[in-house]
Amino acid sequence: MKSPTKKLSNIIAKWRKRRKGQFVVYTKEGKRFVVPLYYLNHPIFKVLLEMAEEEYGSTVNGPLRVPCENELMEYILCLLRTKPDAEIEEAISSISTCRGTHVSCNFSPLQCDNLVEIIS
Repeated sequence: MKSPTKKLSNIIAKWRKRRKGQFVVYTKEGKRFVVPLYYLNHPIFKVLLEMAEEEYGSTVNGPLRVPCENELMEYILCLLRTKPDAEIEEAISSISTCRGTHVSCNFSPLQCDNLVEIIS
């Protein structure tokens, strides 16, 4: 029989793992998101990474952090999963205009996959 400490360490190890072809990104609030690598080629992620570099500098040995709130990151991931072109273009332009501030602005209220409602 495993000790409670061993069980807990196994649970934590499983939680920290990510599948091949994925990477982990953290929001400014510290929420962890596991994201497919191919999202890195999407313009919206390129903008987020540029903003992260401006905000936090280069993170070679630390976690990848983006300067946006949890809800916005959930919204972005939802958009990328469902691929509605017009909404993605609007999101990209909104994020681009928010440079220099923490990203959480210019989105109209929207529900996406019953996941999250974004407040403008």
